[in-house]
Amino acid sequence: MQNGSMSIQVNAINKFYGSNQVLHNVNFICEAGDTLVLLGPSGAGKSSLLRVLNLLEVPDSGQLTISNESFDFSNPISEKKGLALRKKVGMVFQQYNLWPHMSVLDNLIEAPIKVAGMSKAEAKEEALKILTTLQLADKVDAWPLQLSGGQQQRVAIARALMMKPDVLLFDEPTAALDPEITSQIVTIIKELSKTGITQVIVTHEVDFAKKIASHLLYLEKGHVVEYGDNSSFTHPKSKAFADYLNH
Repeated sequence: MQNGSMSIQVNAINKFYGSNQVLHNVNFICEAGDTLVLLGPSGAGKSSLLRVLNLLEVPDSGQLTISNESFDFSNPISEKKGLALRKKVGMVFQQYNLWPHMSVLDNLIEAPIKVAGMSKAEAKEEALKILTTLQLADKVDAWPLQLSGGQQQRVAIARALMMKPDVLLFDEPTAALDPEITSQIVTIIKELSKTGITQVIVTHEVDFAKKIASHLLYLEKGHVVEYGDNSSFTHPKSKAFADYLNH
């Protein structure tokens, strides 16, 4: 039985950049262990919404409950609260954001040692376990620039997993990857979902989304147009989402 309090609840979230409103009264619930895909055309607000989920972006109004933490955006949110949340809500960035001057191993153990207070020995052991799972054990001493895009993506996932997050956020995880590597990322996301971790994934690739999503949220111009489970891909409820699937 999944713990209901570990679900993500987004309530009436509004976000402006200057006078431009990028999120309009966004509401949804993502149950613990779900894999929620955020879909929509360019400029729909997908990445802004994803960044709200770990307070890299702070909305102008609304409420968020995630990883047993609740935030009301009518009050200012301290940077300390944001940092605390990001320990529990990991992010895999589109550009991987690996440190080029550190080996793969050092990229993985840096945050657990400095932020989570893990011992170096324990962090190394954990890193090797995760790298082995992701078939990267032979890259432990490599530099990020010696790796292919797909390998860098898996290292970025490994680094996020080192903090044992409750929720893992992905921003366009297959954007620059060829189909063979994309299928590896599909496998990894499916394997992760079996562990009970909650995943929220921004993508514009419908085929990729269909393979991984337990649920989807379709946005246009910052509005939620469709929310449903995987069956929405075959039976869309809105004409807008049906048109998007057919484009």
